[in-house]
Amino acid sequence: MLVPRRMNGGFSDRAMLTRRARGQSLVEFAVVIPIFLLIFGAVVQFGLIFWAQTTLSQVVRDTGRWAATVQTSPCDSSTAKAAVVTQADRIARTSSLLAYRSGQWSGGGSAYDPVTPRPREGVELRWASPDLALFNTDCPPDSNATVFFVTIRASHVVPSFFPAIGAFIPDCASDGCSLSATAEFRMEPAP
Repeated sequence: MLVPRRMNGGFSDRAMLTRRARGQSLVEFAVVIPIFLLIFGAVVQFGLIFWAQTTLSQVVRDTGRWAATVQTSPCDSSTAKAAVVTQADRIARTSSLLAYRSGQWSGGGSAYDPVTPRPREGVELRWASPDLALFNTDCPPDSNATVFFVTIRASHVVPSFFPAIGAFIPDCASDGCSLSATAEFRMEPAP
């Protein structure tokens, strides 16, 4: 039978080594856990941003597809742009767009101009033709004889759970990350 010898105040060598090992494990855990949590949090935040970007792109594509086949010309009614934005709101409500509230995009869409900075939240749209004679008009034709395109751009703010993430991702601030998606479709009015 092995009898532990007493040293330095009554502790054995084995008991002292066990206490030191526990203390070392605690220090290692205290050093590693903040780094692990930071990496885990960053993975979750980037995952949420990618999920929201993919969903926003799908909402814009679905809205653009609807706007390209809609039977109402923008010239027929002063509410044509509002109808497209209402449809975008309807699609966004049924999708899994992160932090989207019903009616957040309601109202008329603003004119899309690639030169101006995009808004942080909202829908912009433009009807345009590659034909220079029709380029500045906002009235697509009623037939497929003339090529016309509808361009939809939506912007949405996704909440940021880590305010410091704005230093690593463009268009991110302490209140969230501003995402944007654009889709362009050829107008396909009814013959």
